[in-house]
Amino acid sequence: MRERYRIADLTLDVEAVSLTRRNGEAVALPQLSFDLLVALARRAPAVVSGEELIGAVWNGAAVSDETLTQRVALLRKALGDEAQRPRYLRAVRGRGYQLVPHVARLPGEEELPRWPRAIAVAAAAVALVGLGVGLYYLLLAYGRAQTRSEDASAVATRTASVPELLARAGSYLRQHQESDNETAVELYRRALRLEPENPQALAGLSMALAQRAAKFNRGGEREQAVALARKALARDPRLGLAHHALGMALDTRGHVREAIAAYLRAANLEPDPTFALASAAYLLQVQGHLADALEANVHVAREGGDDGPQYLELQIAQTLALLGFDEAAEVWFERALELRPDNVFASASYAQMRLSRGRIQEADAIAARAIERGTRRPELPTIRGLVALMKGDEQRAKAFFTDALKIDPDSLRPRTRLLLLARRQPGGSADAALEQRYREMVLSIRQGRNEGDEWPDGAIDEMLLEAGFGHEEAALEALDIAINLGYRDDDWLLLDPMLADLRGNPEVTPRIEKIRRLVNAERQRVVGAPWLPPGFLKGNAARM
Repeated sequence: MRERYRIADLTLDVEAVSLTRRNGEAVALPQLSFDLLVALARRAPAVVSGEELIGAVWNGAAVSDETLTQRVALLRKALGDEAQRPRYLRAVRGRGYQLVPHVARLPGEEELPRWPRAIAVAAAAVALVGLGVGLYYLLLAYGRAQTRSEDASAVATRTASVPELLARAGSYLRQHQESDNETAVELYRRALRLEPENPQALAGLSMALAQRAAKFNRGGEREQAVALARKALARDPRLGLAHHALGMALDTRGHVREAIAAYLRAANLEPDPTFALASAAYLLQVQGHLADALEANVHVAREGGDDGPQYLELQIAQTLALLGFDEAAEVWFERALELRPDNVFASASYAQMRLSRGRIQEADAIAARAIERGTRRPELPTIRGLVALMKGDEQRAKAFFTDALKIDPDSLRPRTRLLLLARRQPGGSADAALEQRYREMVLSIRQGRNEGDEWPDGAIDEMLLEAGFGHEEAALEALDIAINLGYRDDDWLLLDPMLADLRGNPEVTPRIEKIRRLVNAERQRVVGAPWLPPGFLKGNAARM
């Protein structure tokens, strides 16, 4: 039967490889775009997953989710469609893509639905040349159909090829969930057992290991992630995925400037640059370049369509909060939690923003709800511990900080807090073991910085430790380092209960004022900027 579909004003003819409008106008489509439309029409009105579309359009070849996103964008452009107001094709976040209009299968030549076509031809021969000869051809055709069926079964059950493994691993990697990430790790390793030098497999495994460290509290393979990405680049220097993987691996080690450079190279090479550009934007925020970070994220929001980077809304919210545009930040935080409830960082960042504003009950409630949903991030019980401290309940705070360490034993902030709480206990100030642990932690932070760790959080922990053990000059020096590395949350410095004594030092005030001057300079670059959508800073442009 000839395969044709009616999609609103479009007629899709699969055999003729043609797409026409009702007025007879032909719509020119590249072959991959045409195949994508056919795959969606065949499954309409269902939502078709990215994995299924990759399998149908690229025949199992190893392509990234970004490649599919770019192909969707090209199809939309050819149809005259828009991602924000789709008439033909819409993205269903977290699930895939779907044709918007009703899709009707157009009638063609009559089908014989129950027999294979070869048997139907032979049956016609029965009527024409007589029962005996016709029966011979019928049985012959049936035997061939059976043989083909057996061949098809053999193909379906053969060992997975490297391209198939890479395509499937990529689909798991893009889910941003721990169990899926572990499946991706195993699939990439299987691919490398078959082809040890395959650059896509090397880069994919690097990214999965870096994601394991950054998002799922398992950080023992950061060095391996860097080595795998560099090995992939040695084999294919223009592989965007490998540059992206290197950026993420360096990111987990705190090598911020190198990571930004790798992300920007990936953005120049990948079919869809928005994912790598969003990662670079986040690190620009970490460095304190708030206006540049916001501009990059706004660009990504405009260009990325419905299925953009996983943490985009959260990044915009964080930057707006640091700039002091709280009304707009609230909108974007709420949007991040609504659209991506499985985002492992959104609740912690939103709670921290509320905490920095002194809204401790709201912060505690946000963190508690996230923990109840099963989100395992050490920041969440750490925030609850800080709320307990602000209420004067040190025992409850200690329990929360201990919970945070159970989630991630390498997390520095709850270890710092627990040590400072122990120091406050009777006899703690004279405890030689506590003094030794303090010195070891400070030494470890400084060693990490000497080895290239540029994240300001380490210097903030150093400041907390030095202040808690009575070394105010060293604490102020650590604060200077944090500010130079990009630390910009002056509100928190004025609220942290463990900095109460340090805030009595008159040298803290000039440093608070320095942060405010730096933030104000970034804020002035944002207000009235030509790249800013109208109403954005009032929270009126959460969709762009």
